[in-house]
Amino acid sequence: MEIVIEETLTVSVLLNFIILKTTAQVLKRRGRLTILSALFGGLVTLFSPLLILSSWLKLCLIIPTALIMLLVTFKYINLKDFVVLFGVFMITTFLFGGGCFALKELIGAYPLYIVALVSIAIYICTYLIIKVVNHYRRIKNFTYTLTFKDGEKVISEKAYLDSGNMLYDSITKKPIVLINYDVFQKFYKDISLVSILTKKVNSSSIKNGHYIKINSVGKGTSILVFTTDEMKVEGDERLYKNVTLGLSFSGFEKSFGSNVLLHCDYS
Repeated sequence: MEIVIEETLTVSVLLNFIILKTTAQVLKRRGRLTILSALFGGLVTLFSPLLILSSWLKLCLIIPTALIMLLVTFKYINLKDFVVLFGVFMITTFLFGGGCFALKELIGAYPLYIVALVSIAIYICTYLIIKVVNHYRRIKNFTYTLTFKDGEKVISEKAYLDSGNMLYDSITKKPIVLINYDVFQKFYKDISLVSILTKKVNSSSIKNGHYIKINSVGKGTSILVFTTDEMKVEGDERLYKNVTLGLSFSGFEKSFGSNVLLHCDYS
């Protein structure tokens, strides 16, 4: 009996902890006293079978327990904020409970430790999904359409506003907008990749072209920078003259889905 009680309490506390952590991730909240809150929920789960309660009374016990757990773990601004918090918590609870129920229907009764394993698996999957969704949402929110003009050339590209791009041209002191080689070719299609990598580019063939040393994106190497006549941010109609561009081979387009990284000064 002692082993069953300890196992039940351990699994219940773990499940409550996972549900609280998932709720925090979904709402991008920072929890506090999460372990204490999970322990409280686990103790209620452990001792509730000792009470002879109808289904309605059990529901009446679950709701205040959930409310107390949320009040202990999270801060909220107003009643509406708390209602959203409570709703996400309950949906998350049903998510984990539904996963365990589906497994039971599939393979029949199973030990309590399987509940813990299933809950951990659901938590990992949920965490990865939330992380991917937030990543693409963040990229979408900070992605702009740019139009570059250089002489007769008009080039339109998607750009990601990178707060980590704080590169400045050491000569002109202007912020550097990073581009990849695909964009560079639209400006200077006659300049080969080999000549750039070997630094044998005729600087007179590129507008204000020169190499500068950097210690962040280029990892201590140097990059080719040059000037374009103007850059327009579509949507809010911002227009910048004589913008400095830097050619990067860091592969940032794979992470941000854009061929251009805007400097933080252009936010």
